[in-house]
Amino acid sequence: MEYLKGQTTRWILPDFLKRLLPRRFNRWKFQSKIVLPCLTITIFLNTLYGIYWGRFSVKRQKFIFSKPVAVYSVLVGLTFAVYYVWQVYEEFTSGRISSRDTIKIYCYMNVCICLLNYVTQWGITGSIIRFQNSVPLFRVSNALDMSMMIVWRAVLDAVLKMILCPLIVYVTLILYQNRAHPEMEWTSKTSVKTMLPLIISNQVNNCFFGGLVISNLMIAAINKRIRSIVREVNMMQTPLQMELQKPYYRMRRCCELADSLDKLVIKYVLTVSRSRGYLRFTDWSMVMSMVMNLIGITLGFYNEYLAIADYYINEEPFDLHQAIVQLVFLAVPFMELILVSRISSQMLQENKKTGDLLQRIDLQYADVRFRQVVNSFWLQVSTIEYKLMPLGLLELNSSLVNTIFAAVTGFLLILIQSDLTLRFSLK
Repeated sequence: MEYLKGQTTRWILPDFLKRLLPRRFNRWKFQSKIVLPCLTITIFLNTLYGIYWGRFSVKRQKFIFSKPVAVYSVLVGLTFAVYYVWQVYEEFTSGRISSRDTIKIYCYMNVCICLLNYVTQWGITGSIIRFQNSVPLFRVSNALDMSMMIVWRAVLDAVLKMILCPLIVYVTLILYQNRAHPEMEWTSKTSVKTMLPLIISNQVNNCFFGGLVISNLMIAAINKRIRSIVREVNMMQTPLQMELQKPYYRMRRCCELADSLDKLVIKYVLTVSRSRGYLRFTDWSMVMSMVMNLIGITLGFYNEYLAIADYYINEEPFDLHQAIVQLVFLAVPFMELILVSRISSQMLQENKKTGDLLQRIDLQYADVRFRQVVNSFWLQVSTIEYKLMPLGLLELNSSLVNTIFAAVTGFLLILIQSDLTLRFSLK
């Protein structure tokens, strides 16, 4: 890939890193310097977990399929499958897990998502590598001006989704294990084994989330440039400026702005089409994660109801600490869902904003070529927006949270009604 060419850098780094960094890395813009380590860490984690079969070839300057990495990935996947499937089987056959054990059931449900991720990601390895080689990520990023505030806000969203949420789950899991099974010795190693399915099951979703964050940044930068063009073009056509400026100057300036818009059209189409194209590599994982989250959240809240009902009806002891720990654990999937839906909604809003900005341009006295470029750009935006809206990026917008909440509430009402009917009928 063109953005990984070069051999030297002014940074004090090991020789192998100097060969990987681009020649003009120190001249890159701030956003590209942030994206590069994030992308490197993501590819490293995908390889470490055995999801990705490719590697970056310094000699060929592109991503290629690697047989050693593929063998390693298969070994990791098989080891994971044998270990956790056997552990789940032993837990259920020995009766060490019950329907009241919400957190453990949720962790084991994520094992199914992990196995699905291994199968689906291995099957589309060639398509993923071709997709990576076709994305001019850093070339487009360096050509756009992004404010520091927008970049840091995107970094904060990524930190919340990829670091803070797993950390909360990890701490909650330790508290839950120490409280629910005090007779067992829970070390950090044991907790990591229980936590590993949650991490691997979210890895593919984190990749898609990171892609959405980067796409949202680029579209916001494109809209910022379009906004400045709108102001300049509309100002040139005010009565005062029409008297001060000659027609030749307006025509020449409109041609220059038309060239800028032509470049923005290319960047806009690349950004949106690639973000939509990346969805097909993660769609099954995201759908299965939503289904498992729906089941886990419903089961968790139902178990919370059962504990409260046993306390008030059967006068059984109520463990408030355990209830709070389970609520925190169940709140994390909702938090992740809200983050994904918010970023997706922002991306759709930025696409709408692009079309609105183009419609604000006054074309009454503008040059013919500038009119053609604006109309062509607006047509591209309308077509892409039409493609985005029916899918809604798998309906990953703000209405998704309401839909999940309504589904959980509906299932809970049915389960609670059945339980209350059974309890009072026995009395």
